[in-house]
Amino acid sequence: MDSVKKLVDHVTGTQFNDLPEAVVDNAKRFILDSLGVAIAGSSAPGCKEVVDLVKEWGGKPEATILIYGGKVPSPSVAMANSMMMHALDFDDTLDESALHAHVSVLPAALAIAESAGMISGKDLITAVTLGVDLVCRLGLATRRPLSWIRSATCGFFGAAAAAGKVMGLNGEQMSNALGVAYSQVAGNAQCLIDGGLVKRMQPAFAARAGVLSAFLAQRGITGARHFLEGQYGFFNLYEGGDYDREKLLEDLGNRFEGMKLSIKPYPSCRMTHAAIDAALAIREEHGIEPSSIEEIVVHASKMVYDMVGSPFAIRENPQVDAQFSTPYTVAAALIRGDVFLKDFEESSIRDPRVLACAEKVRVEVDPELAERDMMTAHLVLKTKDKVYSKRVNRVKGNPLNPMSLDDCIEKFRKCILSSQRPMPGEKVDEILDCLVNLEGLKEIRKLMGLLS
Repeated sequence: MDSVKKLVDHVTGTQFNDLPEAVVDNAKRFILDSLGVAIAGSSAPGCKEVVDLVKEWGGKPEATILIYGGKVPSPSVAMANSMMMHALDFDDTLDESALHAHVSVLPAALAIAESAGMISGKDLITAVTLGVDLVCRLGLATRRPLSWIRSATCGFFGAAAAAGKVMGLNGEQMSNALGVAYSQVAGNAQCLIDGGLVKRMQPAFAARAGVLSAFLAQRGITGARHFLEGQYGFFNLYEGGDYDREKLLEDLGNRFEGMKLSIKPYPSCRMTHAAIDAALAIREEHGIEPSSIEEIVVHASKMVYDMVGSPFAIRENPQVDAQFSTPYTVAAALIRGDVFLKDFEESSIRDPRVLACAEKVRVEVDPELAERDMMTAHLVLKTKDKVYSKRVNRVKGNPLNPMSLDDCIEKFRKCILSSQRPMPGEKVDEILDCLVNLEGLKEIRKLMGLLS
């Protein structure tokens, strides 16, 4: 049996009762976290403009735009909501493969669930779990360094799988939905390097395409059959044939790879987090006076150096520049003792104290680390009188160093404070109750009504 058939059978055949309790609990925690960061992301640059645009386009009022409210066709809703979810770079990560999973899958599933009606919390959990499992398996199977943004390229398939699962597509239709999605796959790292706002939209394009692909497959549109391992399939065309088939299919149906995802404690690129952990630890343990710092060297992997290791510079989009800068985030950690949403507002980014400290930070490649390692950083801080050193091997939020449900609820409440529109405390409590007890929710439309 080829890989596509196995994966399609897994997605179409798995039901809520097949999911282990730990997997269900994990899915609920990540859905809660993803919606929290989307609420905060609603006020990020570019999001209002995209929301205004999809509202101007109009169309059939199928699904709800988060926070802003209003209903438009479900592909447009999936795109707008996904952009908000990814805008602050605060959503989940797969540390082994440098990708975000829920950002494409969850908005697609929610848009279809609302437009279809009579979709329960259990239905949503099942669809999201299976879509995320597919995204993670594709990411884990890749071997090459970052060039494509795999949150996007792998996300097209996960979004289509989740949307199709909510729709109740059969095996033939699901295979076509994934094949149709493959005809739209894109997403590259250049916008990350250049600091473009479109970086936060690439998974949104995947979410939109996933919804569209499921609808097309339902109407009988056929897609490529061998979209993963064919001559011009995903792994050969996008990854140069360099992939691990065993990781793609290993323990399928028994192990759900969303269990490997991390929740982010800091709203910046995950590749900056090990260095932030190290900086915060040195500050807490030694109480460093920032003015005494002469030099900071961060030893990290080649991928970290390439993507977030350049000297900090403010360009067209200061927020994106800061989110993808180890020098900036390390400096913010040392100066302020925390790295959270306010640290990525332009006034905070231009703080002369932080900028002066960032100039003292240099990132170097540690040749002993795996090229794609995001878990490890060794920070060496030199003052006028002493040298301090801290090595981090397990970043906060990783399954080996996890954030609890209480941690996630606290993060959710803090995110609410950055919403584009204020939200009263009793409404926040009601949303949290729905999310914590999501498997008991009879109709997803109730949740979306609270979130609009």
